[in-house]
Order: sequence, then C-alpha cells, then structure tokens
Amino acid sequence: MSPYYETVPEDIQGQANENRLVNIGLTAYPEPYLSGLKLQEDITLNNLVFNKIDANNVVWIVSDIDGWWNVPDPEIPDLPRGWGDGSYGAVGRWAARDMTLTGSFLVQDPSQVEVARNTLIEACDMVKAGGWLIVDEPSTSKAAYVRLSGRPSIQTVNARGRTDFSIGLRAVDPIKYEWIDGNEDGYDYVDINSGSTGSVVNSGNIAVPLVFEISGALTSTASDATEIINTTSGDQIDIVSTTTSGQTLEIDTYNREILLVEGATVTNGRAKGAVLIDWIYAAPGTSVISFEDTSNGSSTATCRVYWRSGWIG
Repeated sequence: MSPYYETVPEDIQGQANENRLVNIGLTAYPEPYLSGLKLQEDITLNNLVFNKIDANNVVWIVSDIDGWWNVPDPEIPDLPRGWGDGSYGAVGRWAARDMTLTGSFLVQDPSQVEVARNTLIEACDMVKAGGWLIVDEPSTSKAAYVRLSGRPSIQTVNARGRTDFSIGLRAVDPIKYEWIDGNEDGYDYVDINSGSTGSVVNSGNIAVPLVFEISGALTSTASDATEIINTTSGDQIDIVSTTTSGQTLEIDTYNREILLVEGATVTNGRAKGAVLIDWIYAAPGTSVISFEDTSNGSSTATCRVYWRSGWIG
C-alpha cells in the first residue's frame, strides 16, 4: 500500500486540532445584523425597568453599567513580619462594589420630559434606603442591593427632549446574587423537617450567606440543643433555648443575628443560640444541611433555608 494512504500519526492529528482551535479563537466574529434597537427590558433599578418603551411611549435605554461586569477591588492588609522578610498572610476582603449606570430616555414630545425626569428621580431616591439593581444576564438574572454613591447627573441634550443620565451606585455587599422572579427578595429555598436534610445548590463562584427560618415548638436546652449543620463544611449552629408553636426563629448568617418573631413582634433572639456558633455559608456547589431537634425525636418543627447563588464577578 502506498505510504500516502497510511494513517496520520496521532501527534500530527493533535497538532492539527490545536491549530484549528487557535485559529477559530483568533478569527473575528461576524457582526450581528440588527434591523433596529433591541429593547429586552433586561435592567431594573428600584422597580424602574430600562431598555423598554413605557406606557407613555418614552424609550428608556441603559448604555452601560460600569463596575457590574468586573470583580470589585480586593483589600488585603500588608502586615510586615517584624525583623524578617516579607509579610504575614493576612486575611483580606472584597471592597464594596462601585458602579455607574449610564443611559438616556427618549421622549416623543418635549412636554414628556418633566414626567419622565420625575420618574427617574423617584427611582434614584436611594439615600435613606436602598433598592435592587437587577440585570438579566444570559445565564440568569443577577441582583445587587444598592444606594447612591453621589449626585446623579440628568441632562436634557436636545430640543425634542432627549435626556442623558449617569447614576453612581454602591453595593456594600459586593456579591451579585441570583434573582428568582416571583420569590420574596429573589430567594430560593428548601424546607427541612426535623431529623432530615436538604440540599442548597449555589450555582455561583463565591460562598453565600444563608437565612434559616425555624417554625414550630422546640424544647432545646444547652445540654440537648437543636442542631443545624452544614454537613459539607462541618459548620454548625446550636439552638439552646425553647420556642413555642406560635414563634419563629430567624437566623441570618450575613448580618450575624438571630431574631425571635411572634406575630407582629420582633425581638432579639441571640440568647436562643449558643455563645459560640458558626455563621454558616454555602460554598459554590451543593451543600447538604441537616436539621436535628434532639429532644427525644418528638419535634414537629420545620426549618426553611433561604439562599441565593452568588457571583463576585
């Protein structure tokens, strides 16, 4: 048989495939054909939806959210090693996420500018309280709780009434959280009966806090505590005091607080937890949470675990 028909060696095949993939990656991607501006209604700030046409035919457009697509600044202290070389390996943190939302609103008539401007200012009223910035990304909707970081700029730039705006925002929690539309504050949740486990799936790339809501009577004591355990990480919260059937115990691991809710009354319930507890977070991936009331196995209490997947960039 002619050598020209022999099988190509595997190393040459591998090199050819590598060359093909590199060439594809370096080839300019074709520009999409656009027949007009695509308004996807994919950005919301404090309940004002952008990239849409509202009931008055005002077109709301966001051109960029600077700071949303990148990771925030890391803050890692430099602690010199005394007389030695180098520094200590200090634990750092992510700084608050600073963003600038820029865009325009386009009116059909100059008389619409005042109403549209007031609508925008109302959405920017985030000084004494914040609001949610929600962005529908290709994979999922992500949200950050923001306040103003400076004075918004709102400028009308032509006679018809086109108005450009630039709004500085700060998310003190730099994590971008998954937002499940229709659920309160966008949370996902799982219910766990006493003596059972539930799975928390964090689809993001950074550990996220959890909220535990325990309903029903507990007969916990310091020597016979109700245990909430992240069996994946080993972190544990012990409840060491009783609650009644009309009370709900809420444990928030982000704010590191325990609240006792009874009807419309909310009080500090920190004494219900052990002095030393782990404020449980869920790492990326699946975390298995167990809920165990050890009072003779007779508890009818349930634990609802709230979480949102989180991304740092």
